[in-house]
Amino acid sequence: MAQIPEHTVTNNPHGCIIFGPVGTENDGSVLNVATTNGHHDHYNKNGNKTSITPKKSEEICGGEFVAGRKDDENGNAAKVIICKNGDMIINCEQGDLKLKARNIYIETLGEGNHGNFAVKANEAITMVSGEQLTIAGAKVCITSGDSVNINCPGLLNLSISDINKVSPLNPIIEALLPGPIKELITGVTQSCK
Repeated sequence: MAQIPEHTVTNNPHGCIIFGPVGTENDGSVLNVATTNGHHDHYNKNGNKTSITPKKSEEICGGEFVAGRKDDENGNAAKVIICKNGDMIINCEQGDLKLKARNIYIETLGEGNHGNFAVKANEAITMVSGEQLTIAGAKVCITSGDSVNINCPGLLNLSISDINKVSPLNPIIEALLPGPIKELITGVTQSCK
């Protein structure tokens, strides 16, 4: 026997709005809004919400804000998403993810083993700057499975204390190296992966 919903606001050829559980079992529903073309908003007693849009979902915010605001005006946030706990996942495996803004800031705040920023691509990663590209870190590693090319029409400036030039992949050179030097090179190659 089907469970009778607590309260049906409307049930018409265009859709329905129902407060309470729907179906033969108590699924925890407190509110369901559904339309005949596939839109569905589901609110659950456990605090979860599910929203289904069959095609495009569009939201426009900030139309009343004054354009060209100053950088120190932090109160003009047109859209805010706050995850007090848990993760945020944006998944569009069959499409592209595009971010377009005047400026884009990404900051990781984790402590200990956290605070990481990882980028992984199956094909290519391209970074292009109209002015300057800066890479800075306590340690910087550049590894390549084939070759490393540095191409510039101007000068290549190196400010370093020393250069170690050895191929750790050459078994002949590796066999001739003293133990401490061999361990040093191995440690460098292992730490930069």
